[in-house]
Amino acid sequence: MFKFPLDFSKHRSIIILSISTCLQDLIPHRYIPSVDGGMITTNNPEYDKMFRLLRQHGMSVSDMARHSAKKIIIEEYVTTGFNYRMTDIQASVGIEQLKKLEYMLKERRRIAEIYREYLKGISWLKMPSESEYCKSNWQSYPVRVLKEAPLSRDELMQYLLDNGVSSRPGIMNAHKEKVYMNAIHDLPESEKARDEVVLFPVYKGLEENDVKVISDLIHRIG
Repeated sequence: MFKFPLDFSKHRSIIILSISTCLQDLIPHRYIPSVDGGMITTNNPEYDKMFRLLRQHGMSVSDMARHSAKKIIIEEYVTTGFNYRMTDIQASVGIEQLKKLEYMLKERRRIAEIYREYLKGISWLKMPSESEYCKSNWQSYPVRVLKEAPLSRDELMQYLLDNGVSSRPGIMNAHKEKVYMNAIHDLPESEKARDEVVLFPVYKGLEENDVKVISDLIHRIG
């Protein structure tokens, strides 16, 4: 079986690669939005060859190479692969969005700082922190609802929704979903994050006044 010997402590940006492989999801609310799909970047030639093989049915020659050839090429299927190709339209949107990556990350980090400023002082919310060796891209702004909060995480989300603010729960735990319930895993911190974290919106166009509205609603709770 093909394995990924990833060392996440050594990774850099998706653009400035270090020694291994990065995976990036391109769904619309991510920081490099496209129509859908995703991409893998690597500076390892062996990985590159394997990824290209797996994404296209395990074919030994890509359809692009076959269609552009001056002679007939009949492909072979040398391994079990998948249909993981994006459409050309999705790829073209993603390429154009990549040109704006630096600006989009700067905007998201600006919004995160605004959240931090407006939400500080709420004793029952724990703000996210960043390590010295890396920066977050702030897909959303996650805060943890502590035990001493006047309402539960789900009640907070409902309160915000009732007042026109969308939010999401902490990231799901695959091992707690029905399809994997037979697996035995003990991941208490992951489960706490899932149950206690609420994700506030971060997107291009979110203004300081929008964050202030969210902050004012939360400060009213007490």
